[in-house]
Amino acid sequence: MALAPISQRDQVKLFIGFAGIALAVLYWMYPYAAKDEQLALDESRITTIEEANRRAAREFAGGSIETLRSQAAENRSALTVMRRLVPTGNEVPALLEEVSTAARRAGLDVGGVVPEPVIVGDRFDTYRYTVTIIGGYHQFGEFLANVGSLPRIVAPVSFSIASGVSGSSRPGQVNTSAKGSLASTITLQTYVEKTRPAAKAKERAS
Repeated sequence: MALAPISQRDQVKLFIGFAGIALAVLYWMYPYAAKDEQLALDESRITTIEEANRRAAREFAGGSIETLRSQAAENRSALTVMRRLVPTGNEVPALLEEVSTAARRAGLDVGGVVPEPVIVGDRFDTYRYTVTIIGGYHQFGEFLANVGSLPRIVAPVSFSIASGVSGSSRPGQVNTSAKGSLASTITLQTYVEKTRPAAKAKERAS
């Protein structure tokens, strides 16, 4: 179908209409294009920040785990040292033998070892022994040094020295065979780790 001829006036109106539409489209698209560009830039920044946060979280978590592992290793080491320092009940006789050996190494004679009542604690019991040793003054110092070097905790809590008396003596005095020897009474203290009795352990297990 043939189109009707368009007059010059109609052509001008049509051109103005198209121009207005084009300007409107450009006016509408320009700010939105700028916003789209800004939005894309913001999204890129957010992605970068999120990745940095995830990386920091991974590093922090890794550092925390390493710290916990290090602390656990230190605690295990401290517990191992404590178990070496504190004997169990069945190790006390061996510990007393070590004390006697420490006295003999210093050239002292052991007059006797008298146990005192056990002081019961929550996790550790306190054992005290009154040890009588005979010898010279400087030998006593060497004995205390030997006791201090024992692998277990053994601490002197009282120390007294008296002149030895040859032959018969008054009650409570220690006879010495060598003239000029001294008699020393030392109370040694050690700690014993509490252990659960086997019978009770079996009852609880059953």
